[in-house]
Amino acid sequence: MKSLNYRIIVFAFALIFGVVFSIPSLTQSESGKKITLGLDLQGGLHMLLGIKTDIALESRMKSMAASVKYILDDEEIIFDGLRLDEEEITFELLDGDDAEKAKTLLKKELEGMVLSESGLQFTLSMSEEEVERTKQNAISQAVDTIRNRLNEFGLAEPTVAKQGEDKILVEVPGIKTQEDEQRIRELIARSAHLQLMAVDEDRNIRVNTMSPSEAKSFGDVILPDVNTPEKYLIRAIPVLDGSMLTDAKVGFDENNQPVINFTLNGQGAKIFGDFTAISVGKRMAVVLDDKVYSAPVINERIGGGRVQISGRFELSEAHDLAIALRSGALLAPVFIEE
Repeated sequence: MKSLNYRIIVFAFALIFGVVFSIPSLTQSESGKKITLGLDLQGGLHMLLGIKTDIALESRMKSMAASVKYILDDEEIIFDGLRLDEEEITFELLDGDDAEKAKTLLKKELEGMVLSESGLQFTLSMSEEEVERTKQNAISQAVDTIRNRLNEFGLAEPTVAKQGEDKILVEVPGIKTQEDEQRIRELIARSAHLQLMAVDEDRNIRVNTMSPSEAKSFGDVILPDVNTPEKYLIRAIPVLDGSMLTDAKVGFDENNQPVINFTLNGQGAKIFGDFTAISVGKRMAVVLDDKVYSAPVINERIGGGRVQISGRFELSEAHDLAIALRSGALLAPVFIEE
């Protein structure tokens, strides 16, 4: 009898305990811990994403071209005709005495690149192993980046995982509104590829009559302004890119409009400072996902590695973009398969 009474007391205590702690889940109140319902019970967003790995290879080559320029400039090696032509980077040394030094530096700093030469003409391309590594890295990095973005957005327990050889599964439970769904879709798909690039001041006046192929022959690209019909003729090889970014936060300008302030790491700050020092009176374009957000004239050397993006943002858009920049750019764009 005593044993039975003891069991009844334990059962009653467990029942009361369970009911009390289940109330937030049963009532879906804002306070108290709730049982996390899966996608099948509470609904949400399910996506299977593909990834354009060929863009990752293109981005890798652009980054390597910028590194070549930085390495040669930093060592005061004189060169000319630095060009990026899809799968190759080419340049010519003007002093034969610098050839061995240049080869040693490039082989040391540019891992995975194949260097060939013909006289003082140098060519760099990616090895087959580096091509495959870059493709696989783009997929793995996309998984980590998308997961980080969703976590920073404040979503509970999103699922982001590689599926098969080149697909990404994303499941986000608890999406309540069409607006939230659209914001999350855009946050996931946004490349957030930031570049600081030089405007080709000598030829920019002809940008509206110039074809993309003619621009390419000068080592340039034509990029649109994000808010106006204006176009810019931009040097194809960037000064630096978002890989050197350490932080991005929303701020406000003198007109109380949202802007994004970002900070560069030590190397980025040095490159940025050196570039602005020799480019006074010229324009530097802040380019995000192949659109020019601003192209201010450089009035003096800018140190400290602090840069601002303005673009007539809504506050929610600026917040989401800052998340994307902090989480890192996608090495390759993703697209929704289902």
